[in-house]
Amino acid sequence: MPRNPKVPVATACSVATFATFATFATFATFATFATLATFALAATGGSAWAGDMDPAPERLASCATTACVPNNVAWANMMSELGMAIAPTAFHAARTTGLGGFALSLETSFTHINADATAGGVQYWHKGTEGPVDPNSHAFSIENTTPDSILGVYSLKARKGLAYGFEIAGDLGYLANTSLWVGGADLRWAILEGYRTGALGYLPDVSIGAGVRTIGGSPKFFLTTVGLDAQVSKPFAVADSAVLTPYLGVQRIIIFADSSVVDLTPTTDPLNQCGYLGPNLPGNKNAPGNLGSGQLPNDGTPVCKTGNVSDFNNDTTFRKARIHRWRGMLGLNYRFEILYLAAQFAIDMTDPGAENGVIGVNGSRQWTTSLEAGVSF
Repeated sequence: MPRNPKVPVATACSVATFATFATFATFATFATFATLATFALAATGGSAWAGDMDPAPERLASCATTACVPNNVAWANMMSELGMAIAPTAFHAARTTGLGGFALSLETSFTHINADATAGGVQYWHKGTEGPVDPNSHAFSIENTTPDSILGVYSLKARKGLAYGFEIAGDLGYLANTSLWVGGADLRWAILEGYRTGALGYLPDVSIGAGVRTIGGSPKFFLTTVGLDAQVSKPFAVADSAVLTPYLGVQRIIIFADSSVVDLTPTTDPLNQCGYLGPNLPGNKNAPGNLGSGQLPNDGTPVCKTGNVSDFNNDTTFRKARIHRWRGMLGLNYRFEILYLAAQFAIDMTDPGAENGVIGVNGSRQWTTSLEAGVSF
């Protein structure tokens, strides 16, 4: 058999050196970005670093004199739009990384919100976010007069190919101009992928998947978004060493928004208002339960000097919101060797109120633009 032609030692060394340098540079770049992302996440973890767009749901209340009730319509609309901003992006073509394949990338998504919209009689993004901090008092304003119209999510994502066309992914990032972080995972299955010859070679790759994202960093509410998606894509070789892959997809978004107990009158101290004398328990000489027959039992309720306990009733929760939406996706992935770049545009297929009118969700459709850069092995 003929032998392979000999490669000059100098040429081989040059190629090896270049490959080593390119690999090192790639990993160094991503290590730097990962380090910066870690510091950013740490920096945004505390309230001292809270941003203008940090949600303040306690302000979404309707008050008459001293009695307040939560504005559930305004709450549902804000959670609906925030949920779409953190939703799984399904930012990939239908073809997986393959058995043993691995991809690491930086992803950024920009989602439009209805910053000046009104629901429940209030501008929920104006009223329901912290707003700028006073440089002198270091206190937040009572209303955000200029809320952002775009919410940005910056994240680090890793994908790993498995057998039988499955792929798993993990994602960790933060929501810009807030103290909130976003994390989650994805699972997808390529039903049809990788055929290059014969009749099946003309068919596109097809995949279905599911993902979940949740928000952390705020004790005031819990927000989790689930995405179910289906995609088709077709790769095209470009100059032998590059691949261009356009794709289309559809995604079902389900948003779960729950409130913790919030104080609807945070500037009022109920203990001072009622002249607090301690709990109604044995050992408290002021407790009605210790004053003889005909008095209240020792039930642990506050004992007040003035008898005004109305502000205790202003600690409450918002109504649970379960929101369902559809959106379509159009994307393009360009890969050269192990490096790749991608862009995607997603938009609501129906109005937000189409399925959620019963809880008062309305507003115009939202869109999300996503950009990604990464390496795939």
